Order: sequence, then C-alpha cells, then structure tokens
Amino acid sequence: MWAIVAAVSYPQRIIGWRGRLPWHLPLELRLFRQLTWGGILVVGRKTWETLPPTLPGREVWVLSQSPKPPSAQARFFSSPSSLLEALEAANRPVFFAGGASLYAWALQLPKVSRLYLSWIYAQTPGDTFFPPFSEKVWVVTQWEFFEEKCLQFIRAVYERI
Repeated sequence: MWAIVAAVSYPQRIIGWRGRLPWHLPLELRLFRQLTWGGILVVGRKTWETLPPTLPGREVWVLSQSPKPPSAQARFFSSPSSLLEALEAANRPVFFAGGASLYAWALQLPKVSRLYLSWIYAQTPGDTFFPPFSEKVWVVTQWEFFEEKCLQFIRAVYERI
C-alpha cells in the first residue's frame, strides 16, 4: 500500500507555519505513529529537517535535490525515479508525509491509493498548504472524530476511485 498522510487545517488546508506544524496534538501524533509503524516514510528535505532525530519502527527516505547530508537516520534520493525504483523493490507500506511539493507529486502517482488526512478545526497562521485534490478521484470511505486540547479534528480516509 502507498498512501499520503497529513494533518491539515480546515478549511484553509494549512500544513505548516515557519517550518513547523502550527499545532501540537499528541493524540494526532500517536495516530500518525500507529498508522506508519513498520513502513517507509517518504519526506522532502525541509520536512526531514523538522523531524525528531529518530522515528522508531519506521524508515525515513528523503527526496532532495540538495547534497545529501551525513545521516544514519535516513536514506536520501536525488531523483524521483531512483526513489520510485527503490520503493517498488522495498515491498513495504509507503507513506508520503510532506511537504507540500512532495504531496503534490505523490497525489499524481497511480500507486498511491489512499489519503489519511487529519482535518484540524483551527484558525491558525500558515505559510505551507496541502495541495487541492479532486473529490471525483478521491472519496471518503472512513472518518472518526477526535477532540484534544480544545481542538477538534477528523481523521478521514480517502480511497482513489
């Protein structure tokens, strides 16, 4: 399975502010961890730089045109084609986890069959946005309501039709 996973403000589609998530929701982070456990997280370089030093139970693969920094915690790819080739050979669940340009690219990949979006009901400043996607291509198949720290969010699962 190849999927996209993101926490997104509703209705603005904000995913970041000054290089960070604009909220801190431990429950949403636990849901992310449970979902991605045992899989490969694919991120862009800027997203990788904001991650904790290690993410137990997952491999982090970084798509970046910048020179590869030394890191034992991540595998770097300089081209989309080399990344796709390695993902095909890995035979493990794949989760595209940001940033905005990586999401836009992943939405176009035919092998990406699911979106896991946590819609955060918050008015927040933002400078990075989740790309638009067609509801003619993606349909909600599951959703669950949560509330934490006076913020409400819905975890929605979309399937490609």
